Amino acid sequence: MHETTVVGWDASETAERALEWAIARAEMQAEGRRRLRLVRAVDDTGLAGDDDETRAELRRAEVDVAERAERIRAEHPGLEVEAAAVRGEPGDVLADRTGDDSLVVVGAENGRTDEYWHSSRLGPRLAGAADGPVAVIPVGDVLERSGVMVAVDHGETAERLCRLAADYAAKRGETLHAVHVGARTHDVAQDTEVLDHALAPALADHPDLAVERHVDSGPTAPALLRRAREHATVFVGSRQLGTVRRMFLGSVSHALVTNARCATIVVPPLSGLHSEDDATRA
Repeated sequence: MHETTVVGWDASETAERALEWAIARAEMQAEGRRRLRLVRAVDDTGLAGDDDETRAELRRAEVDVAERAERIRAEHPGLEVEAAAVRGEPGDVLADRTGDDSLVVVGAENGRTDEYWHSSRLGPRLAGAADGPVAVIPVGDVLERSGVMVAVDHGETAERLCRLAADYAAKRGETLHAVHVGARTHDVAQDTEVLDHALAPALADHPDLAVERHVDSGPTAPALLRRAREHATVFVGSRQLGTVRRMFLGSVSHALVTNARCATIVVPPLSGLHSEDDATRA
């Protein structure tokens, strides 16, 4: 599942950082499954219905993304690279490419630059509308990080989330850090059982994977953000609040996507079933 890596690209610094991460992720896939798709969305919502201007912008985008794809092929000959320029709002264009067969990657700013307003909001909007996992990649942070963190709560979605995180950690050769945040009056033994249950299928898949369990208490989002400071990648579930597309992430996943300094991968519920027990009560 999620073998194809799709990256939203527009030649910005933010997009280049996302592309760098996407290339590394695509190269981790098994031979024959190392597929990378560059998507350049041409947002026509601000062109006031000027079709000539939109067509010209689309032609420029087609040239830019094709040239970037050609450079990637030359530098990474083991990848199967495709590129496309598509007319439409970037969030909609990329959401259409989410699903069980792909991971969609976008960049996000950590600070206030010219790109901040748009890029910092694209990640949460896309993750809230997606039918498959979305990776949001920040820029501007140079700290060395290691390990893959997965935010765990109750429910079947937590097992799926742990399996995805474990598979990623195994491919990177890193330790998986499973974190469960209980109430202030939580029972440590009971919360540890939650972790053990959620991790069981993942450990069956990867019996040699190094795993560390962490049980915290208190407000969920701040606790997870503190843990996320230490790690290179975070997996978090999403409840995708609302009954129609283009709604919102839950508070926990939104906090991680907009504040974490590492790559954050948001995984939606299976088959669009939104449960109060999904992954991190996100």
